[in-house]
Amino acid sequence: MDPIAQESSSQPPFASAIAAWDTPRFAATLIDTLTRLGARFLPLQKGLTQGSVALDDDLMVRVLHTEAQGDHLLVRLSVQYTSIITGCSCVDDPTPENILPEYCELELIIDRQNGTAKVELL
Repeated sequence: MDPIAQESSSQPPFASAIAAWDTPRFAATLIDTLTRLGARFLPLQKGLTQGSVALDDDLMVRVLHTEAQGDHLLVRLSVQYTSIITGCSCVDDPTPENILPEYCELELIIDRQNGTAKVELL
């Protein structure tokens, strides 16, 4: 699991989600953060089943389960996204650039103290 580093802003990436924990706004706040971070931090490339390059243009994240464990929040997510099969882009390349549907489930572990997180493909 690779930690999700802080973005260039002074606020940790998951500070808003931590503040919304145990409220009806938690899922929406978390999904907004994950959608903003996109494929830069989510292991979408590892979850590919059809394409060769993960895209995050149409990223759809759903919260499946949440749980607090001490200083951490554990969140199970489902992610629908798209991929493409890349070719050489030559004039006679027979590989079509079709957009393909992809799906994976992830476990997100958020550190409640510093607002960083680790994410793992399940």
